Amino acid sequence: MKKIASLLLLITAVLLLAAACSNSKEMNVTLDEKHKPFPDYVLNSSEKIQETYAMVSNYPEVVAGVPCYCGCYLQDGHESNLDCYIDSFGADHAVTEWDPMSIA
Repeated sequence: MKKIASLLLLITAVLLLAAACSNSKEMNVTLDEKHKPFPDYVLNSSEKIQETYAMVSNYPEVVAGVPCYCGCYLQDGHESNLDCYIDSFGADHAVTEWDPMSIA
């Protein structure tokens, strides 16, 4: 049962990431005001990157199921793709600190 849940989570994550990377002009994910505002490195990036950061903040449980293979787990202790976007959460899963790893 655990494998099925993990597989469904991974499929959902892939679909969300594919939607974020599509060429559709209709995609416009905004940052919920409960989160800390984007830092300059996000604001100075493309609209797609800003939308991806917003999407990750809106669906952290999905992105947490996507493993990261860039090696940042050795250096920074990252456990999933979520850690490459968000450093910490506060109350109500509000982002309190962003991570620049996904921009590098």
